[in-house]
Amino acid sequence: MNKFLLSLALCLVLLPSVFAKVIVVSDIDDTIKKANSANGGIGQAYHFLRKKVYLEMRDLFVELERSYEDLGEEVEFYYVSAAPDVLFNQQKWLAKHKFPQGYDRLRVPGDGNTYTYKTKVIGDILAKMSPSDTFYFFGDNSSKDAIVYSELTEKMGLVNSYIFIRDVSSEATDWSSALPIHRLEGVNYFFSEAELVDHPTLFFISEELREKIAKAYAERELIPEYTYKTLVRRMKDSFNCSFFDFDCKVTAENEAAKMWNDYHSRF
Repeated sequence: MNKFLLSLALCLVLLPSVFAKVIVVSDIDDTIKKANSANGGIGQAYHFLRKKVYLEMRDLFVELERSYEDLGEEVEFYYVSAAPDVLFNQQKWLAKHKFPQGYDRLRVPGDGNTYTYKTKVIGDILAKMSPSDTFYFFGDNSSKDAIVYSELTEKMGLVNSYIFIRDVSSEATDWSSALPIHRLEGVNYFFSEAELVDHPTLFFISEELREKIAKAYAERELIPEYTYKTLVRRMKDSFNCSFFDFDCKVTAENEAAKMWNDYHSRF
């Protein structure tokens, strides 16, 4: 009897780890799709219509799923975007570009602002999971992704939570003392996938994908041109360039170009 009770107790202890899952929650625009969210206007509309994919991020998702499944883990993907559902067939786009299949959700009228909507939808997803599951969160800093992921991680008591935020606003990258850095503690910010290849929680990145990222980085293809324009705008703001101060604008553009070149020589 004692042996039976001991075995039963041991099983109960091991159950959470036996049935633990890997949960991937990802934004769409400017996280896995190039959207120019930080700039908006005509440029954003142009990229929205093009619907170009971040191929390296797609491959990272594919390898994440394959690697954990090879380890015997169940992997679930949740794509949650604040884009209006009437404007974008998200499911068709994900399938076309061969992202791992999963739950997808777009915002509908009545969902509230981005923060309210994402907190509610992602919170409902996480409430069905075990805090001992492994969680990967992917987003960008053109909106509220980092805040939502961080707050939910703390609120839900997630033990293994890894947050990755694409720095499309160029505010989280260490450029120079001229530009302040805005980051949340516990969040992994990246300006391009070149910064992800050696991250310990992304151990599954293959040598083939490493080489693909390195090649795209060397050819300056990882980061959209509109992100460079965001950096230029930040430099102009830091110099307080007025609309008619052309010398100031030229100086700001030259400084931004130096920073851009420096970034492409870091890795």
